[in-house]
Amino acid sequence: MSHAQQQHVLAIAIVLALIVVCGIHVFLFPMYTSSPPARHTKIIAYEQALCRSSFKAIKITPAEWRNSCPKNGIVSAAQGGRLGNQIWEYASVWATARRTGLEPFMPRCILKTLEEHFVNLSIPPLSYIGKCTLGGSQIVNSLGQWNNTDQNIIIPRHAAYWSLILVWLDDVRREFTFKPSLRQYAEMILKRIANRFNIIEPTYVGIHVRRTDYVDYLWQKFKVKPAPVRYYLSAMNYFNSKYQNVVFVVASDSIAWCKYHLQSNQYKIEFVSDNGGHGVGKDLAVLSACNHSIIDYGTYGSFAAILAAGETVVYNVTAYFSTMIAEVLPNWRVIS
Repeated sequence: MSHAQQQHVLAIAIVLALIVVCGIHVFLFPMYTSSPPARHTKIIAYEQALCRSSFKAIKITPAEWRNSCPKNGIVSAAQGGRLGNQIWEYASVWATARRTGLEPFMPRCILKTLEEHFVNLSIPPLSYIGKCTLGGSQIVNSLGQWNNTDQNIIIPRHAAYWSLILVWLDDVRREFTFKPSLRQYAEMILKRIANRFNIIEPTYVGIHVRRTDYVDYLWQKFKVKPAPVRYYLSAMNYFNSKYQNVVFVVASDSIAWCKYHLQSNQYKIEFVSDNGGHGVGKDLAVLSACNHSIIDYGTYGSFAAILAAGETVVYNVTAYFSTMIAEVLPNWRVIS
């Protein structure tokens, strides 16, 4: 066999080998393809995965069922934390929907928490589109990953898209309208405090002190110790020197700590939380009805200050979102 014939045979063998390899890859091992088919899930089932605890399946009535599935994707969120976290999760969905034009829907577990305290929330439950499906390849977890296609944004647990929410602060405040019973409770508490100190036109300054499990969280996450007593006293001195007839209204998940460390004849001060910290909705309504705010950290206190819409003093925790909010809003200031 000549040298030219040998090269021709070698070339044919190489081509045949490539055909065999491609055939094996395509027909015997399709699982190695780079774009596997998307797995579609009914939204009514997907909703359960977004909640921390299980709940009973519901029968979707004709009144609840929307005539068509959203054409351009949705925005929703996973449930995390307590009332403060879930308020921010809802607000993050609300703001993201306004920013993107996607339709917002909330898991029933989050709505159940919020509807115990607020009325006329505008975002409907996911069950309204429960018969629709979501494809796994169509879900992203943040606005930064969204590329203006038919993708759905599912906001992670404990998220607080504060920079987006601040764009529409007045509208956000209108979205969170307390139930009449809570508004009446807050008015009653503040009126009782004014009568106690015999002040006709008081300036109410709400103070939220976050303790309990947050003490460990601050250290593990930021290597920061909790706000010292001198921080609260410095903030109280600031308001006392700036405004007339100041009354401090203290709420906390550890009200006993507050009574021991913050009680002073120098200030007009009232402690409104119960010892077990069970009246979180009542406390939030009272803090939100105050003229100004002193907060340390945490989603609950931060949103109470946003709803109060007055001047806010916040404890300095570097890279923490409440401190970053203070760098944006002109009526917020940081004290170390």
